[in-house]
Amino acid sequence: MTQTRSPIVLMYHGTPDAQPESHYSLSANLFAKHLRYLQQEGWTTVLFKELQNVKTLPEKSVVITFDDGYEDNYPGAFLPLTALGMKATWFIATDCIGGHAHWLGKPSIQTRMLTGERLLEMHTAGMEIASHTCSHPDLSALSADQQQLELSKAKAVLEDLLSTQVSSLAYPFGRFNADSVSVAEQTGYRMACTTRPGWFDSEPNPYMIRRIAIFSGDSVSTLARKLNFADNDVSWKKMTRYYANRVWDKLIHSI
Repeated sequence: MTQTRSPIVLMYHGTPDAQPESHYSLSANLFAKHLRYLQQEGWTTVLFKELQNVKTLPEKSVVITFDDGYEDNYPGAFLPLTALGMKATWFIATDCIGGHAHWLGKPSIQTRMLTGERLLEMHTAGMEIASHTCSHPDLSALSADQQQLELSKAKAVLEDLLSTQVSSLAYPFGRFNADSVSVAEQTGYRMACTTRPGWFDSEPNPYMIRRIAIFSGDSVSTLARKLNFADNDVSWKKMTRYYANRVWDKLIHSI
């Protein structure tokens, strides 16, 4: 299979040493294998904010994003990325900096969040630190004023911490509405991403950028298929059906 479309945005969460507690987290060992595969296949990692100038990006560009800002991302993702000369974007829930991911229930090692000092170090090293709101709410359940407070406060907190402009946003839980899009633009964000799968160029609205979710059991071969099809479901059953339909279409059109 040959990749012909890019860029593509990937969504990761935690990168623990131990077995992931969350379906959305990937073990640090497996994440390292993902990075080696991307490097071997000639992919260039770019920051989410660089999608604002997509025409200047290399032919095979991939955006690695991390939602929430888990502490295990420092040894399990940031350090391996730095060692390979690669980069990524972190979407941070600012109320939880140095604390825990309250939406995951009972605190554990895997719900600990990055500190402000770590985030500043990562930013200085060339990573993008971006907004995931303040309290990680379901934005679609909030009023426009409540959303404005979540987005503007998070942006201000990060800009004060990093001494730089923050222009990227990810909607918590992937949930948003028309107010979310309007408020994101009004509060100074340039782009925002969802959890809807698909290619970057399949969504013209810069506040509804699509991403491919990476799950805890995703092997390197699964990653390869996700890069090729820009979909969350790349099971062999679905792939077999996809190719069977292609063969059938060719047969029908050849008659």
